Amino acid sequence: MNTKFVGTVAAALMASAASAGLQIGDTITVSRIGTSPSRAVTINYDSSITSSSSASRTGGDFALAGQINFNHTLTNGNAAYGTIMAFCVEVGEGFPDDPIQYTMVDPTGVPEETPPGNMSSNQSLLMQDLYAKNYADVADDTNDGSWSDTSDEAAAFQLVIWEISHEAFSSSDLSGMASELSITLGAFQATDTYSANVATIAAGMIAGLGVGGFEAYSALLGGTNPTNQDLLIVVPSPAIAGLAGLGLVGMRRRRR
Repeated sequence: MNTKFVGTVAAALMASAASAGLQIGDTITVSRIGTSPSRAVTINYDSSITSSSSASRTGGDFALAGQINFNHTLTNGNAAYGTIMAFCVEVGEGFPDDPIQYTMVDPTGVPEETPPGNMSSNQSLLMQDLYAKNYADVADDTNDGSWSDTSDEAAAFQLVIWEISHEAFSSSDLSGMASELSITLGAFQATDTYSANVATIAAGMIAGLGVGGFEAYSALLGGTNPTNQDLLIVVPSPAIAGLAGLGLVGMRRRRR
């Protein structure tokens, strides 16, 4: 039996059950399990940089870039069960608390940390397009070929999230902003991905933004807490949660 497949289905079932009913204004209490799949990276965010084409820098801070997993215990004070998978949308805060209470907000409500401050409506649209085009593949690890490939993809996705939420854009329109994205230039930079594959995947995700149009992704919500890393969380629709209950989530074939 493919235990990796079974584990993916079980995780999808729990994540859907945990977050299917969440909406803006809800509060959830979670305890962090860990960051996996993920890769170690070095990142450098300089809020004084005002150009997205600012040259590559060296050095920075160690980080784990990838999928963050939580046990979900309460929603609006009522008992909840299952797990929630999320990605970080801040680079300047950690997870000092456990458990942590998050308030669910529109993606334009994160990150609350200043700098960089809340995403603009266009940053939110870039983020939604990133999720619409890539999240299903990132969340489905059943056909990656290896855990190493899965980890590279999750790390690349996280780096592009940080790039969108922290870059110093000069353009004000979506296409112009998309053209300014790079994980090696500008205010936010990944100064070492320790794997050329991570950088290649991230570049491909960025190149795909806006192709065929910028897609909305209404399932994306923010989770905000004043002293812990803010999150981006995908809230499954009831239909998706139902598929999870039937054990069908994760059976899609990956596009390669």
